[in-house]
This record gives sequence, structure tokens and C-alpha cells, in this order.
Amino acid sequence: MGLFHKHNNGIAEAFEKVMELGKRETESEFLDSLNLITTAVVKDDSYTVNEKLKIYELLSMIANVAPSQRARYAKRLTRLLQ
Repeated sequence: MGLFHKHNNGIAEAFEKVMELGKRETESEFLDSLNLITTAVVKDDSYTVNEKLKIYELLSMIANVAPSQRARYAKRLTRLLQ
């Protein structure tokens, strides 16, 4: 893996859709959608272990903060997913 290695943009795009839909979903539906992103990252071998750990940490933070604070973590997570 080189310095400028790109990952599957489909996961980043799916995450952005989850965040957009999360504004209108219940908390339970939002968490279910985040679990789909987690599963996609687990199955994607292009991420290193360290990248996956950072992604899981940010997903956990997004799941545990108020909806108004999610955008702060979502921006960082989107960069990691790309």
C-alpha cells in the first residue's frame, strides 16, 4: 500500500447517505444503518488494521453523541473511508 492509496469509495458514499438519512430516521434505524457501514469495513481488505481501528472508534463516537454533534466526527470518518 502506497502513501496515496485509495479505498473503495462505495463505502464512503454509503456512509454519506447514512448520515443524510440519519437526520430523518429514529435512533434505532440510524444505528442499524451504521452497522452496515461497520460490516462493509470489516469485509474490505484494503484498509489496514490501524485504519480499521480508527474507523471503528469514529463510528462508535458517532453512535454515542447527540445528533447535532455527529457532523464533527462524520467529516473525519469520511476522509478515512476514502
